[in-house]
Amino acid sequence: MASDQPRWWQPAIDALPEECLALEAAAGQQRFAELDVLAARLLAAALGGQRVASVVSGTGAQAADNVTVLGLGGQEVAWCGETFGVQEQQQRGAWYLPQKLSLKAGAVNVPHLVRGRPAHALTLAADDSASVSLVDGAADAVLLWAVLIPLFETLIEPIRVRAAGPAKADEDQQRLWSGIEERYRLLGIGEDALEEFRFGGGWHELDRYGQQRARLRLLDALASVDPLQLVTRHRIQQVQALMAGFARKAKNGTALARRVVTRTLQPVVSGYFAGDWLAVLDYLQAPPHPDEEVITALPEPRLYVGMSSQAAGMAAEVGIPEGEIHAMLAAFLGGPTSLSPVEERAAALRDWWTAFDQAHTIQRPGMRPLWGLVDNELMAFSWQDDHGFTQQLYRQVLPVSVNERVDRLWESLTLQRHPRAIVSNPRPHQSMAEALGPALEFWQGVALTAWFVCEGPYSRTSLSGVADYYSRPLTALRATGCPVAPGLFEELHTAERRLGPEEAIIKESREFPVDTPIGSFTMTSSLSSGTRREGFEHLRDIITRHRRAWVKQYLDTYLQQRWRTALEDVARAHHRFVAAKGRPPTLIQFAQFATTAANQWTGGDLGALYTAIGEPAPAQQQRPTRLLPGDGHDFAHRVYTALGGTAADNDLRMNQPEEAQRQWQLSRLAVESLRYLQLYEALGQPPTPKQFGSPRLTWPWPGGEAEGWALFQHTLATLTGTCPDLRAPDAAAAQSASVPQHDVGNVLSKGSNAALRAEPVTVHVIASGAPVDVSAALLTCHGTVRGDHDLVFYNHPHQDGVRASGDTITADLPRLPDGIHAVAVIASIDLEAEPTAAFDRDTTWRADVTQASSTSLSFAPQPFTSGETVTIVVEIYRHSSGWKVRAVGQGYDTGLAGLATDYGINIEN
Repeated sequence: MASDQPRWWQPAIDALPEECLALEAAAGQQRFAELDVLAARLLAAALGGQRVASVVSGTGAQAADNVTVLGLGGQEVAWCGETFGVQEQQQRGAWYLPQKLSLKAGAVNVPHLVRGRPAHALTLAADDSASVSLVDGAADAVLLWAVLIPLFETLIEPIRVRAAGPAKADEDQQRLWSGIEERYRLLGIGEDALEEFRFGGGWHELDRYGQQRARLRLLDALASVDPLQLVTRHRIQQVQALMAGFARKAKNGTALARRVVTRTLQPVVSGYFAGDWLAVLDYLQAPPHPDEEVITALPEPRLYVGMSSQAAGMAAEVGIPEGEIHAMLAAFLGGPTSLSPVEERAAALRDWWTAFDQAHTIQRPGMRPLWGLVDNELMAFSWQDDHGFTQQLYRQVLPVSVNERVDRLWESLTLQRHPRAIVSNPRPHQSMAEALGPALEFWQGVALTAWFVCEGPYSRTSLSGVADYYSRPLTALRATGCPVAPGLFEELHTAERRLGPEEAIIKESREFPVDTPIGSFTMTSSLSSGTRREGFEHLRDIITRHRRAWVKQYLDTYLQQRWRTALEDVARAHHRFVAAKGRPPTLIQFAQFATTAANQWTGGDLGALYTAIGEPAPAQQQRPTRLLPGDGHDFAHRVYTALGGTAADNDLRMNQPEEAQRQWQLSRLAVESLRYLQLYEALGQPPTPKQFGSPRLTWPWPGGEAEGWALFQHTLATLTGTCPDLRAPDAAAAQSASVPQHDVGNVLSKGSNAALRAEPVTVHVIASGAPVDVSAALLTCHGTVRGDHDLVFYNHPHQDGVRASGDTITADLPRLPDGIHAVAVIASIDLEAEPTAAFDRDTTWRADVTQASSTSLSFAPQPFTSGETVTIVVEIYRHSSGWKVRAVGQGYDTGLAGLATDYGINIEN
């Protein structure tokens, strides 16, 4: 970092906390005093046994929880609202704050629970996790997320680790406890506090009550330390990480916020600088970057939908024929007509609803139930339903023209992880139902409830319980301003009391003649299945009357609200991204928040969605050849049959449960075949087992996945007329292992490998054409990380013997835990610096692998050609009792998000 003169914080980056605090005080930095005092008071209260946070769970599957920091005075509440309120922080430029936040709020209540409920403290604390909406207010949630939870998690770590049980090996435990002791030392906590907790301290010799007393002694030890000291030392360590991040990214004395404020540092900026980047710069005595732009408000969404209805007025205003206006609109929208894709689907939904309403209106006893009229159930083939469910009933009940229109408008979609292509949608009627949302969920549900209460065999709720059972969609409808009239529930409650008596539904009846000394008689044996009651037509008419009244008053408003809300949410997310990153999202990044809306309202066309929100699309999606031959349900059933599937009846489930389970597994594979074809279309080639996610499925063949995968691919190739990739799941690895090593010049080719000695190994990545970040992932034998901490990068530079330093990764092989089977070295283009860059002929890289024992290898792959921005450079992996390195060179056009998903890493951006 270039600078005319050193600043006070530069020597503080690597200083001890007390030294850094002294430098901060000498520089006259007093901005944290009020927060330090508040946090210290809450910490002291918690260690004394008081509850610090309250979590109230939301009602309904999608409802957000509510968290409150307890014990705040009126002035403190006002100060926290100004400092940590979401809108207030966004007005200072903190647009990185997510709309939803997962909080382990129970961490701050562990001391209270240990003192009050020692036997169940950790279990109760785990129940206090919360999913909080940050759309409105939520100052307490930000205070917890940014300041209090990180502080408490550090202090209660010994309690949490002991509750989780020991690590696999002594060496792992020693490293773990060495880290805890170091963190305690930096906070100024005496060594005696961990006497019984540390490795070798005798923890497992304590009985249950002895361990509870040890936890209490730890809390007492923490309470004996000045809480202001604990708070300030923890705070300065958080800020030191921000100093280091700034120093790394600063050029000519300063840095852009979007390049410094990574996900790890976002809580630091929000917690200690109120989300204000200019306050960070003032603290660091650095000027704003010339390109810095602090956005304090987002533009209002502007939607380009519904313009065709205004064509006549436009034509009259400018004095040209209306037809020319329609032609210009069609060109703007990129379609054959001036009707936008959104309007076209909204009109189709109105027509579909008319057919849906008619089907329910003419329903009467003796007809088949209308369960299956809406495609919102799981697709399955391994069981015969005797309770009235009919797969794809809509194809038998609704007019052909209505079904064909749905098939056409929702025939395609975009996969969020593979947005470069628009692929087949095997369940267009499901996507249509999702677009209709809670209105369809409720009106279909209440009609089915009336049917099953009367016609049996059973109902999931009574008519009196309908309002509670469907509370989620009813709440959503009220939120849209389109509520269901309360009179419906009152009428249903009254009508239920007037239904006929329950009558058993006789499934099977047999008569047996019986002769006795006193005469002959006939004995009847009956098998019943549920009950029925007279009165369905009356219930049907009540629901029909209320449904039609709701449609007349609200349906048009509701449909407009559905698509408008979906599009405006996408537009706001786009604006937030620009505000946080200083540039528009790439197509892949846009897909992360736009795919659902596109699949419901534009047939998966992200370009059409870009047009609807008035933004230019950064790239055009491909439309590969459709591989799905016809209807998705019919195709999956053909796959099920080809794999050997036969529907299981009750006799099979009772007498041959293992075979019934096998049929269920075949049914699941048949359904998953639809996703296989989607991936094939998106990738342009058959997906690998890893891309398909084959390990998460059960393969019911003697050879397991190795046998089943080949049979599965061959079946799909036969049914679609494509060429299968018949390699077994481990064939790629086997092929790589069989490639001979290149000894000449110690150059590795893609897929080749070389032996390593059991000593530290260094991988240095040299890139040209664009700035590249180098990181590493520690992987288990399953090819995934143990947790997010196993991603090693510049903001988390070391983990279990693996260290990241600039463009170099060093792995101390003897120190790697036994549970780590491989270390993947990753190179990713810094898209903040070069938003349009990709690994291609202009941006290339080379990896040099070295060891002290003179091992020297080099790997330089051919340039990528598909817009890859992330690549797995090499993989260091266990082999027998030793280690090897493999030249991988696998690129990802889905960015870090795609690679992280493969490795099981949880990332938001």
